Amino acid sequence: MRLPRLRLPQLRFSLDWLGNLGGRRTVLYSGFTSVLFLLFLLVTFPHELVVRRALRAAHGPAVIDFTGVRFAWFNGYEIDGVQIASASADGQAPYIECNRLWVRPALGALLRGNLYDFLLHADLYGGAATGEVSITGASMAGTMQWKDLSLSRYRALTALLDEGQLAGRVSGAMNFEGRAPNLNPGQGTGELFVDGAALTGAKVGGFPVPDLRLRQTKAKFAVREGRLEVQEFQATGDIDVQASGNIVFRDPPEESMLNLRVTIQQSLATPDAVKTLVGLIPRPAGSKPDAPIMLTGTIARPHVR
Repeated sequence: MRLPRLRLPQLRFSLDWLGNLGGRRTVLYSGFTSVLFLLFLLVTFPHELVVRRALRAAHGPAVIDFTGVRFAWFNGYEIDGVQIASASADGQAPYIECNRLWVRPALGALLRGNLYDFLLHADLYGGAATGEVSITGASMAGTMQWKDLSLSRYRALTALLDEGQLAGRVSGAMNFEGRAPNLNPGQGTGELFVDGAALTGAKVGGFPVPDLRLRQTKAKFAVREGRLEVQEFQATGDIDVQASGNIVFRDPPEESMLNLRVTIQQSLATPDAVKTLVGLIPRPAGSKPDAPIMLTGTIARPHVR
């Protein structure tokens, strides 16, 4: 039994309509010229000037500077040598330093007509950070995640040491919101984790500090109205530390005000030098060695009571 043959219509594409536009060669040449024009426009466009003007329009307690900008195609803008520092900085270490920062619009937001939703990716302190910032009118909201940042590369912290080595890897995440023109987010919440924190061979204010190692440190915090609220802090290692309270931000950061309730517990593994240092902490007569203490004063000049 033979199956009937099916004859499909033959589709023919014709470019004869190009003759109405001046001929095939003219159209192809115009398209080639347009593509070249767009490519040269992207390459020669003053991207750095645009970024600097956008940052100049922002204001707040911090300023952002960088060494260079280039268009990175699908990765958006690639910004080198990013530094976020105090607006009144005078030889102070920046708050944040990035080797490279990539910024590009979020594709999903573009399809919804939102031109001010940006994806971020940064290489900093030997680790990486990613996030998203969305601006709607005068409101700004965003999320950030960071992983394996090296404490030894964070100059704002190592500057507090006269000498010595600081080690540890920091990871965490944060949600924040605020006003769009202001570089300081109004409020936010987050978590912080530090693995292998260690302080060795250190001197602070001319006095030696015993070596201290903490296996794991974790904290939950909130930022509200220029204040860092430490909701939960736990560290385990040579000593076990628990803390809660708040830190009121000041400029420079080492002048920030402390109001923390701290509990320190020793163990058989606590080094003798650390035990001696903990024993020097002033406490009320008759109080237990692990009784909570209040930490006040500033970060640079803390007081115990």
